[in-house]
Amino acid sequence: MSDPNTPAPFYFEPTRQSPLAILIILVKLIRALIGQLWPVLVVIFLGRSNDNSNRNLVILWLMVGVGIFSMARAFLIFFRTRFYVQDDEFILEKGGFTRRRLSIPLDKIQTITFQQTFLHRLFDLVSIDMDTSGGKGSEVSINAFNRKKANELRDYLLLWKKENPAPASEENQVILEKTPHKTLLQLGFGDLMRIGLSQNHLRSAGILIGLVFSFAGDIQPILGQSTYVYLKEELGLSFDFFWAIAIWLVVFFLIVSVFATLILTIVRFYGLRFVQTGDGFRLEAGLFTRREQAAYLPKIQFLRWSANPLQRFLGLSNLRFYQAVGHELSGKQTIQVPGCYHHHIASVREAYFPGSGELAWSWHTPHRFYFLRRVAWIGGLPLVGLIVKTSLDFSGYWLLVCLLWFPVTAWWQWKLFRGKHYGLSTKGLWVKSGFFNAVQTLLQWQHVQAVAVQQSLSEARFQLVDVVFYTASGVVTIECLPDAIGNELRDYVLA
Repeated sequence: MSDPNTPAPFYFEPTRQSPLAILIILVKLIRALIGQLWPVLVVIFLGRSNDNSNRNLVILWLMVGVGIFSMARAFLIFFRTRFYVQDDEFILEKGGFTRRRLSIPLDKIQTITFQQTFLHRLFDLVSIDMDTSGGKGSEVSINAFNRKKANELRDYLLLWKKENPAPASEENQVILEKTPHKTLLQLGFGDLMRIGLSQNHLRSAGILIGLVFSFAGDIQPILGQSTYVYLKEELGLSFDFFWAIAIWLVVFFLIVSVFATLILTIVRFYGLRFVQTGDGFRLEAGLFTRREQAAYLPKIQFLRWSANPLQRFLGLSNLRFYQAVGHELSGKQTIQVPGCYHHHIASVREAYFPGSGELAWSWHTPHRFYFLRRVAWIGGLPLVGLIVKTSLDFSGYWLLVCLLWFPVTAWWQWKLFRGKHYGLSTKGLWVKSGFFNAVQTLLQWQHVQAVAVQQSLSEARFQLVDVVFYTASGVVTIECLPDAIGNELRDYVLA
């Protein structure tokens, strides 16, 4: 029997944010004001004409007035913002001059995310975002709150959802056992370096090189002729010089992309800690802004993990959780965990899809039409254009491209075709695909909301279909299966 003198948890009483939330609000306000008024600031500080001095002074005083008004409004919002739990609803009262009372049923809360900027960490605070089913953004946003109390609030909300499952929903089909928290992955600086170096730098370098060529095309109207012709005729640069510059550009942009990726990896995933909890997983990471995301098992729609050749050599994979959230939040609530080893993937897979390793999977591959169609579109059609180009402007370079294009494309598509496999079982789907970047997707049938069987005119000739599975966090597609298997699969999943 509980002690009657024990005070009720704080979340049952109207609670304000931490007083330091005022500082967080002011920082956001200053950033917003600078973002909105920077053109006016440019006019004021660059306009040196004496005739305009009075006008500039008026504008400056107007800006000061707007700033004071906005800061006063921010203080008012802070003091009028309160939140609490009442009658199985999370209630948020907020507003400046206009009061607003937001009531959210606890069973509608989908995800609870914590974030910590540098200021938050100085005072052991977090900002709290709560997303609801069908919401168009974070329905609840609390700027600054004590971290210990925030954990208590989250634990209560998650416990309530487990003890009060929605009827006829997927949540009552998942039995969650209370298990101690287990740290699956914790990244140090060396791990971040290894992850950053194993990223796809060729893609980043290709984007940078493409920007250079785009710039060269943009300045052609200014030069009045081709950039290549201008550099060759006006500046007397030789063809060998262009090849040397091209090689050095590739090397330079590769180095830039490596360093840029390393920096972004360290900033985004610094201090990463991936924890398995009794009801799902939790990810904490970030250098300047530390973000804490939770993946609640009944809300995970499907898993996807991938690895490029270097990552496969090192035994690493990038893992992603796709959770059930509103359409506009799907990207934000896709949780990425880099640097996972095989045993990490196995632990997550077993938690999301128990017994998946022991199931009798029936493996299928796409029909050969999948390979022929892609070779025709990617290899055949561009080859026609290359032949025309070579005929009109013959050179050894374009001839070499023509000779190599089709066999290289055919080899590439053959590897893609041979690496694509669909695993079907009574409980889910396992897709393996990719050549350079090997990707695997694991989906349980219970998370499928709709199934579409699609057939193009060319597929109809071979009696093939594509099957699209729609979930609350995106789609999973399998291509070029016999129509009998596709229709039978649709009927089974929707039964």
